[in-house]
Amino acid sequence: MIHKSAIIDKTVEIGQNVEIGPNVYIGKNCIIHDGVKIGAGAVIEENTEILDNTVISPNAHLGGPPQDISYKGEDTKLKIGKNCVIREFTTIHRASTKEDWVTEIGNNCYIMASSHIAHDCKFGDSIILTSYSGISGHVHVDDFAVISGFVAVHQFVRVGKLAMIGGMSRITKDVPPFTLVEGNPAVIHGLNVVGLRRRNIHPEVRSELKKLLKIYLNRSLKKDEAISEMKLIANSQEGIEFVDFFESSKRGVVRR
Repeated sequence: MIHKSAIIDKTVEIGQNVEIGPNVYIGKNCIIHDGVKIGAGAVIEENTEILDNTVISPNAHLGGPPQDISYKGEDTKLKIGKNCVIREFTTIHRASTKEDWVTEIGNNCYIMASSHIAHDCKFGDSIILTSYSGISGHVHVDDFAVISGFVAVHQFVRVGKLAMIGGMSRITKDVPPFTLVEGNPAVIHGLNVVGLRRRNIHPEVRSELKKLLKIYLNRSLKKDEAISEMKLIANSQEGIEFVDFFESSKRGVVRR
């Protein structure tokens, strides 16, 4: 199932039941696992591994060098997980040498058309990135996050688990897990209640998260004071994760 017009470097490893369409280019040291489908005109430059059953749409461009002026041609990598969908004209770059040399996309991610993921990003599982959004270098996005269309995310930002970012937002600080964030500049609009319900998060846990968020949004409290108060009531795994996110933030966290 490899079209005769595809150009594939001799170092490429290809698994079983792989489909490679017309005019596809796959460069050196790439690994294409079982069941992967690569649409017409897609480019996979080099040092890229694509795991089982991922679908790459026509004209996507993966594994290009990082847009980092310090990059000197090192053999950094891109790894894309299982069962992902990478839609047309998306760009995802290999890493720089400033973290662990790998840009990584987890399993079951849906990356929509004309979006961009820069060098050294780390995406967890089941993330949705909507069309025309740009994710700068070194951004870490946790499981089940949703990033809507035309969102711009600053480098080194973290986006927490099950967070949802509204369209056309400008994200320059960390986005807490389980929250709804939107705006320019972005602010918190509450919990991602729909997302929490879809993930079967118990009502008692949702109530706990609501109390924790209320404490954090209390402008009369300094960061350390808010964290101390939140620790007193955080009992669930999600609540502890919520507090830990604030405590470990280096860029600061979106507020309102």
